[in-house]
Amino acid sequence: MLPRTFFLFELLFHLLAGQPTQVGYQVGTGIADITGPIVQIMMMGYAKHGQTGQGLAQRLYSRAYTVLDPVSGNRITIVNTDTQSMGDIVKQRVVSSLQEIYGEDVYTEKNIMLASTHSHSGMGGFLQYTLYEISVLGWIEETVQPMVQGIVKSIQIAHDNLQEGNVVYNLGELLDTNINRSPSAYLLNPEEERARYKHNVDKDMSLLGFRARDGQPLGLITWFPVHGVSINNTNRLINGDNKGFAAYAAERTMNPDSLPGKGPFVAAFTQSNGADVSPNTLGAFCTETDIPCDGSRDSICPGSSKCIGRGPGWKIGHFESNRIIGQNQATRALELFGQKRKGKAIPASVSASASTSASVPVPISVQGKVDFRQKYWDITKEVVITANGTKGLLCDPAMGYSFAAGTTDGPAIDGFYQNTTQGTFFWDIAKDLVKKPTQRQKECQAPKAILLNTGEIKYPFDWQPKILDVQLLRMGNVYIIGVPSEFSTMSGRRLRRSVRQNLIAQGLGNNDTVVLHTGPANGYASYCTTFEEYQMQRYEGGSTPYGPYTLDAYIKVFGELVSSMASGKPILDSEQLPNYVNASYDFSPRQGADRPKLFHQFGDVVRNVAPVYRRRKALTITASFVAGNPRNDGMLDKTYLTVEYRQPSSGDWKIIKTDDDYDTRFIWRYTMPILGQSEATVEWDCGEDTPGNLYLYSTYNKAEIINPHMYTHQYKSKMLFLFCLAGFYRLGYFGHHRTPYTKVAIPHSGYSSEFELI
Repeated sequence: MLPRTFFLFELLFHLLAGQPTQVGYQVGTGIADITGPIVQIMMMGYAKHGQTGQGLAQRLYSRAYTVLDPVSGNRITIVNTDTQSMGDIVKQRVVSSLQEIYGEDVYTEKNIMLASTHSHSGMGGFLQYTLYEISVLGWIEETVQPMVQGIVKSIQIAHDNLQEGNVVYNLGELLDTNINRSPSAYLLNPEEERARYKHNVDKDMSLLGFRARDGQPLGLITWFPVHGVSINNTNRLINGDNKGFAAYAAERTMNPDSLPGKGPFVAAFTQSNGADVSPNTLGAFCTETDIPCDGSRDSICPGSSKCIGRGPGWKIGHFESNRIIGQNQATRALELFGQKRKGKAIPASVSASASTSASVPVPISVQGKVDFRQKYWDITKEVVITANGTKGLLCDPAMGYSFAAGTTDGPAIDGFYQNTTQGTFFWDIAKDLVKKPTQRQKECQAPKAILLNTGEIKYPFDWQPKILDVQLLRMGNVYIIGVPSEFSTMSGRRLRRSVRQNLIAQGLGNNDTVVLHTGPANGYASYCTTFEEYQMQRYEGGSTPYGPYTLDAYIKVFGELVSSMASGKPILDSEQLPNYVNASYDFSPRQGADRPKLFHQFGDVVRNVAPVYRRRKALTITASFVAGNPRNDGMLDKTYLTVEYRQPSSGDWKIIKTDDDYDTRFIWRYTMPILGQSEATVEWDCGEDTPGNLYLYSTYNKAEIINPHMYTHQYKSKMLFLFCLAGFYRLGYFGHHRTPYTKVAIPHSGYSSEFELI
């Protein structure tokens, strides 16, 4: 990184020479693996009992972007992780680790935002509150430590990669990728408000693009609301869901000569106001029928049928739906990153009707101050003034009956339904045995029928957070809000609109000001709906913990953050974040020693490949090996498997696929649990029409890609087969085992026989 004094001299030179004084940012990007235990640990998101990991479909990553203003010395860092949300204690540990490396003033909880893709197919155990620990059997250090390690590493890489560069903003419509899963609740919002928007979900993708000073592409971040539930709750393989695939596809396009997660271009697909937004774009139907449903008592499915949303590839499977939704995002992001159309640039607004999918607008240069504000805020103490001038109180957290119903993306407990505002005799007795709500709590939460009175249960510690991490980052005329709650479409629109109006009113913004909504970020606090949506108590309303005025409270606190930024004064009334980790529990399965199959060694092949395969549709090549428990070593930045190609010219083996490729799978199981015997299966899909083998491949004019001012080239894209070529291959397996006499993890590996594709 160039010293700050250099830029001060550069600024002085421009002033003396009468030249423009704009000095660009320093920008840096970084990526690191955060994949934790891929087996035996409950996945976080669906809260489905028994949904433990059994292997790996794709790795989880942390992607970091640092922007430094060399004039003021201010910097901000945005991190996106392939996780359900972000733990507030995880953020504390990340900041602590960075301060040990760089000192106390470079990276703090104020200028680092930790965001998430909201994937429901990652390992759990990183949220410290009881309600969230119950669903995954505790606070699991085995999950937390690689998360912290990987996030810190990605920020270090971004820090080390800081260089003179520029940032651009772009916006474009993306269709056929998301729908509203609670449209009836959305319709309760005022008609005049709904009339401002073309759709009942936001269909605009916002993008920040990062390039070096010489135009070399460094990375991109997008904001687009769509739930990370393309992969349904029957899944047992760890992966990043549709946004994880989007990042994979974009990075493979921009890093064609690198293995996944190893290239210089870093692409993050951040979650936004997607609480009521589903990737299951065909709608919800009763399983085994074509009967439409919405998860309420008004559309109860017949017999044992369940109301479940269908993705665009549902006839093939949920992994195909995931690929389609992810590829849609990747394709649009690359268009917005590298193209423009003739004519006037699209206004930098957040209106849902700002652009069409047919247009590729001009990226707008981001210039100006870098600033940040953050606050630990007790939402339960907030008092708001409602639209009619009365006081609205925030509540201690509680979850409603509709929370137990789940959604059309993942139904939960049989017998519970969305749209429930009245309790039942049996469950009212049961919930009162756990903790009976006070009259004040009932009145505060109304019309919610309280099922779990989480805010008034103190054993073993708080069940849901009361102190939330809220944050506002600035990069020129782009402002990024970070919230720990999942915001519904309209609640996110209202918050963005309010922040933008406040920025303009206090002299920080204008008609071109952009406000980007990031969440869940910096923690997790369930959902946030509008007051009107809350009245229906669909899943999102039943899962809004702090009562009907939750959104109003968020709007109020962000007004404080804007005022603080406008005045240049720091936030002084931040609360102390509690830490319950030492009181937490971990009921995840214990690990024993590993033993090989009788008369075998670790890494031996137990089911081999065939010698020859003819390329055809739906070809899967498989080999199984004597294995140890994958929890013995998380293999951060490594791989459990390889697909290797024998190069004809030299005879050397070249790795062409790893466990992060979408057409490979690593599956583990115990064969004899009592003896600690297990096996690992490596699968590779290599058929002529296998979706996992298709990637968006883009051809650019080289001169145009390195010139940051030339966005006029026409981008030719086509689907190509990569690496599924005729030739000789082998499958590799890599693992670790522990003997009965030592706790040291001992590495082992094995290879299948060589096989030929013809």
